[in-house]
Amino acid sequence: MLWLCLRLPALPLDALGAKHSAGMLALSHNNIIVMANVAAQQAGIAAGMSVASAMSLCSALELRPRDVQAEQQCLENIALWAYRFSGDVCLSPPNAVLLELSASLRLFKNLARLYRKFISAFRRRGLSVQLGIAHTPLAAELLSHQNISPAKLVSAAGQLHQEALQNALQALPIDLVPLVPKTLNTLREMGMHTLGNIQALPRAELERRFGKDIVTVLAKLQGEQSDIRPKFAPPDTFNAQRHFDGGLHSKQQLRFPVSALLSELEHYLRLRQCLNRDLQWEFHYLDGSKEAWSLDLSQRHFDRRSLIELVMLRLEPLSLQGAVETLSLRCEQFIGNEQHCEQLFDAANSNKQQEKAAQVLDKLKLRLGSQRCHQFSLQDAHLPELNWVLRDAHTATQTPSHNKLQAQATAPNATNLLRPNWLCHPPEAISETAEGLFWQGELHLLQGPERFDGQWWLQRQTRDYYIARHQHGALCWVFKDCLNRRWYLHGFFG
Repeated sequence: MLWLCLRLPALPLDALGAKHSAGMLALSHNNIIVMANVAAQQAGIAAGMSVASAMSLCSALELRPRDVQAEQQCLENIALWAYRFSGDVCLSPPNAVLLELSASLRLFKNLARLYRKFISAFRRRGLSVQLGIAHTPLAAELLSHQNISPAKLVSAAGQLHQEALQNALQALPIDLVPLVPKTLNTLREMGMHTLGNIQALPRAELERRFGKDIVTVLAKLQGEQSDIRPKFAPPDTFNAQRHFDGGLHSKQQLRFPVSALLSELEHYLRLRQCLNRDLQWEFHYLDGSKEAWSLDLSQRHFDRRSLIELVMLRLEPLSLQGAVETLSLRCEQFIGNEQHCEQLFDAANSNKQQEKAAQVLDKLKLRLGSQRCHQFSLQDAHLPELNWVLRDAHTATQTPSHNKLQAQATAPNATNLLRPNWLCHPPEAISETAEGLFWQGELHLLQGPERFDGQWWLQRQTRDYYIARHQHGALCWVFKDCLNRRWYLHGFFG
């Protein structure tokens, strides 16, 4: 087993995006300073100080309430991100995430390479992180407080240097050991200041003096007792944010954070094996106001590049009300990810064409508006004028009957049947004289007949269809009603 602990020491500030605030800023809870940024620390503000003392020390200090919910959300996002490196991820509240890496090392092959990925990823997100690595989760948690580089404890092959690991553990301050304050005070009074001092004492004597808890902690540190942690499961909804110091003033500046949030969403969808059908965005402005808008999707696959273009297209008509301090993305509607059998040639090309059609439809809806986009849809009917119906593009769905009809339409025996692109509804009457058929000119029959006979349960329709040429050259679709013996024009071929 090889456990890695990712500890975020500045999580309360990171969760609010206030870590790099230019001014002096501190977070408070119950009138006690919880954390201060660098500028406030330089002014003498420290955690544990009362708010009254802090304000007397620095009148220009900006105070904000601590947001525990935002911290939890940030920690869960880190755990979700960590899934790409390990399938065994655990939360370690209040500010750490644990990963079991022994299986991942076989995939990434090199611990140094994995370590660089962690560091670069956190730097890109503007988060500070401390790492701890050990053969037990508790040891990794304690070492993460000291931020000892894994390169000093693990070989390139991923093997722990047992001697270096034991030396690092023994040097840990006793305050980091998870024991009750009374026990820690007693140990300090006995001259025990490091974990190594405690480990040097007989276990039986420690248990007799301080109880069973201290022996349990030492056993978990050394892997002599199981330390089972509940695994983190992805949440049912996706929620991620990006904070910007000083705010972003133009829509083009939002392109990079939009891409980063969509990348996180892509990873989330891959974990849950599903697809999202909406993107709910929210802008939080520097003046405290916020603006929300959503984007419905009809794509069958998650394509981050095309989604970026759609989002930027949706942003075009919007005007920012000010500098955007926080950009958040939330998704609540998901569907199962259908597993399509990849086939060569026609089937694969058909899927690609359908996906491109869905992308074009999304762009048209953004340009023209959803209520102005319509599409034809097949329905189960015997008469040609009833086979096709016009639906709103945003409500048209693929139904089993639709697929059946589409399959029938593309069946081999149906490919040779010609159908006009334009239908007259209702069909227009054609005059029949001794010289022939007339509809705004002469009509000459070229091909037919093709008989339609059905709908006997409502009103029987028996028609003989022909392809005819108009005297002006247009190809027409005409039929003779076999019941009333009259001719009708039903459509034109393109």
